[in-house]
Amino acid sequence: MIFDLVLGAIAVAVFVLLVALLTSLGGASDPARGSWGLFVLAGFLLFFAFVQRNALLFGGAVGGVAATSAFIWWAARRNRRRDQSATSVAHELGLSYEQGPPSDELRDLASALTSAGNRNSVQRVLAGRWRGNDVKLFDYGYELDTARGDTVERNFTCALVAIPLDGEPVTITTETFLTRVAAKIGYRDLQVGDADFDRVFNVRSKDPAAALRVLGPALRSWLGEHGRGLNFLIGRGAVLCMASEGTASRANLLELAAELRGLVTGTLATEVTDPDLDRAKRAPVAAGLGPDPHKALATKRTAVGLAIAVLLPVALVAGAYVLLYVACATGNGCL
Repeated sequence: MIFDLVLGAIAVAVFVLLVALLTSLGGASDPARGSWGLFVLAGFLLFFAFVQRNALLFGGAVGGVAATSAFIWWAARRNRRRDQSATSVAHELGLSYEQGPPSDELRDLASALTSAGNRNSVQRVLAGRWRGNDVKLFDYGYELDTARGDTVERNFTCALVAIPLDGEPVTITTETFLTRVAAKIGYRDLQVGDADFDRVFNVRSKDPAAALRVLGPALRSWLGEHGRGLNFLIGRGAVLCMASEGTASRANLLELAAELRGLVTGTLATEVTDPDLDRAKRAPVAAGLGPDPHKALATKRTAVGLAIAVLLPVALVAGAYVLLYVACATGNGCL
């Protein structure tokens, strides 16, 4: 019996850990978000364990609950480490970690650049003055429902530098197989007349004339040297540089966004004359993360999950008794 308990617990725990690994490798920003489904599985195993008096299934239910709880807390610690990493960058750059909800402006600018996804989010916003410019660093992600019913998640690291340039934005992304196919069926991007540039980059804007004025020779040359694999937006009062998560550091993206702003405006970003002074003033703000929201969320998910695992078999047994009672009362059959 003990062997069956241990075997069932190990088997289901390994399954849960494989699910956790695949979800994390898939790029999910919150891999434990769907953990309730694993608790439901544990609840069904517990129900059948009691019905069949099966030690193997009971061990599986216990292993499933334990492994899922561990998965939830691991995901919470991972997100906390990401918060701490962003805070460290904020301290190094003399920025502050914004604690409140992110502005809709950041979400709108980032979604205008990706032009994909029906659910998007902005996290870990760092803001302040850097080399004389108003800047923001943040994480952006969106979800996309596929034709097969799956959900694909994409996450990015973004750097924004304010710029005195309003009007329709110009988006500059790297050409891909899909954009080339779209061009062949009529969704062609803006051609600037530079064969090498047009072959590598996909440019779109609702104001083509303004876009062509922005994309001068110097800027195209800079993009050819520094912009491959990155996405850029110029307009709506900002220069936005975006990279897939893990492919570029926040500091490097901020450097690129500042250089691009200088090319667009014809001015160069200048170093702060006494960076240690400004950094010291902002350090207390940048260093404080406040209460850990991930810990509170993990506690809530674990509590709800345990309730699901325990109450599900109780509900199934109660439902079975109700159906049996109704059958007996109506004369349709009774054991």
